Parts: sequence; structure tokens; C-alpha cells
Amino acid sequence: MPESFEFNAGFPVYAASFASDSKLIISGGGGEGKNGVANKIAILEVDAEEEKITVAEEKILSKNEDTPMSLAVTEEGVIAIGINSGLKDQKKGINNHLRIFQLETDNSIEPLNKAQLFATQEQDVYQKVTRFSQTAKYLAVTSSNGPLHSLSYPSLQPQFPAITASNSPDGEDRDHEVQDVDYSPSEKYLAYTTFKKAYLLSASTGEKIAEYLPPPAATFRGIRFSDHETIILIANAARREGASVVKLVLPSDIELTKQQAEAPTRTVRALHSGIKAVTAFDCRDSLACVAGADLSVSIVRTDSLKEIKIIHSAHSFPVTTISINPSCTIAASGSVAQSVVVVKLEKMVERSDKKYAIVSIVVSLTVVALVAMIVQLALQRLELKSGKIKEMGDE
Repeated sequence: MPESFEFNAGFPVYAASFASDSKLIISGGGGEGKNGVANKIAILEVDAEEEKITVAEEKILSKNEDTPMSLAVTEEGVIAIGINSGLKDQKKGINNHLRIFQLETDNSIEPLNKAQLFATQEQDVYQKVTRFSQTAKYLAVTSSNGPLHSLSYPSLQPQFPAITASNSPDGEDRDHEVQDVDYSPSEKYLAYTTFKKAYLLSASTGEKIAEYLPPPAATFRGIRFSDHETIILIANAARREGASVVKLVLPSDIELTKQQAEAPTRTVRALHSGIKAVTAFDCRDSLACVAGADLSVSIVRTDSLKEIKIIHSAHSFPVTTISINPSCTIAASGSVAQSVVVVKLEKMVERSDKKYAIVSIVVSLTVVALVAMIVQLALQRLELKSGKIKEMGDE
């Protein structure tokens, strides 16, 4: 039985996020202008058993505005999405790029709010990352030229001053613009990456707690919490020569000063050699999904960082987004090729768990056998020594 199946969305897909185990929200389109490709938000119903995807609802957006480039959705169906205003408005300093919608029970999509956090007249500047915290207490937004805004939701008021390249701990340097963001499941921490470093902050105050470097000759690409104390990062090697997964297990005393706190347990594992670089990434609980510049999609266990499945040529053009559903049974990736590919995760995890269980049993039996042999040899030596002592006594 195939472990993945494909759906033609009918427009280039730039963002995707699961609203529930079977409801996937995607967005994308052709951008501003009369190019024949509409800008859309689509609600997809995914039936993994039947390997079927149906369009429950489509919302066609203005052709006088930019393509929706990033989105996030809460359990209550609140959708935060990045859509630049049209160039005409941007030239006036108006860019209501943060849009808030409500996904209703009938799958209709109703506008709730909009806001402007940055103004620009550069066409290549857009809302790159949109990320809710676990209970939607906070909303993180970054632009493609770097600033990170952490907002209280639903007020959309800043939780603390925006973090930019100029006021970051590393000074004004494009290498230190924000690349990815995530909140811990407890909503206690906010973690973000630049190319050069990963940072751990207090989610409520923005105070820096710790910072971490990427592997040598590599830059950070993505970051996610797999649980409250474990951070999974993606690092791309220089010159598109590969990528690796980095796991940080935070010490229990992480909130002590940098000099007093223990260092995190750090594990690094290279991804398959053909990947070149990671273009999209998501992580939830025990699994991470990684899309590569080689058009592949890899499934990685967060405990061992081992790739348990590689789907080569998952898409025909670059993968722009990937999302795992709440129960970790399926993942969906989107591409500029107008395709959505759904990967079944449940059987992979079961099969991998069985494999690990078998290995564990074999290792346990081997250890028992070795211990038995050592005990046997020790007893034999003891008997031999006792015999020699007896012989000497008899003499």
C-alpha cells in the first residue's frame, strides 16, 4: 500500500497548517496582477484511509494584493496569515500584512482583524513566519528581512519590543536576521533562529536565557520544540552540500545565568547525502518532517534523529511548506508545482517502534548471555584457584 498520495491544488502552495487531524488549510497563488492564477486560502479534507483529498471551501483573495506566504491556525479555527497589501498601498506606507480569519463550522472563512507590523516598499519583503503558541496566548510574526514580533493574542499588542538585526545581541548583520520561530508547549519559552545562532527567550518578557551555535560551516534553517525540554533544529551546510538535524535537550536549571547553568545535551545527525539543503521543516512530538532541495520528503525520529523514511521526488518543483497533523498520523507538504503530498506516518512509527523493540530484545539477550559467560568464567577461575590452594595445602 502506498505511504503517500498527491493532490492537485490548482495554485502554487506556499503555506500549509492542520486545523485538525483531517482538516488542512493551504494558501498561495500568483500574487499581484493579472497573471491568471488567483490568490487563495483553501480548506482541504484529508481522508488518509481512502487516500483522498477534497476541497471543503476556497476563499479567493484580491488579485490586487500579494500571495499569502505563511499561516498558522489554532484549535478554535483562528487563522493568522501573511498577505502583503498591494504595491500602490505599500508606496503610501500602508501594508496590512497580518490578517486574522475565523474558520467557521461550515468551513466558511470570515475576516476578523488585520494589522501592520512593518512597512516596506520592497517587493521581496513579506511575512515569512507566522506561529501561534500552544493555546494561542502568543502569536509570533517575522518578515523576510528579519524582525521578530511576539504579540499577545487576541489584542495583537507587542509582548515585548520587536527583535531586529540592529538590536539583536549580535548587532546589525544580515546573517543575524530571524529565520524561524517556535514557542514551547508550556508557552514559557520562545526560541528563534538566525543563520548564525539559535536563541532561547522568556516568552513573556523576551529576556534572553541562552544561545546556541550551529554545527561548523553550517547555518540554521528551522527550529521546533518536540516537547518542553527538547529543541529540534535544522542546519544547512555551506554551498548546499547537505543538511543535518540538531537536538538540544535543555538542562533543568536552564533559567540560571549562563555561567551557572549546565550545557544542553547536544546531538547532531546528518540527513541523506542527496538532500543538498532543507527548504521546509516541521516537528511534532516524536517525529520531524524535512523537505529537501532535491524535492524529497524525509521522516525523522526525534529520539534517535534517524531518517525512517525518505520519499524521493515527492514533488516536481521545490517544496515550500510542510505540516504534521495533531495526532502525528499524517504530514502534508506543498509546492510551487501546485501539488500537495500527504505522507502516512502512523505505520512508519509502528514499524520503526517494532524494529527498535526487536533490537532492544536482541541487545538485552546478548547482554544476558555475555553476563552469563563472564560469571561462568569467573566461577571456573575460582574453582581452579580453590583447587590449587587445596593442592598446596595437601602438600
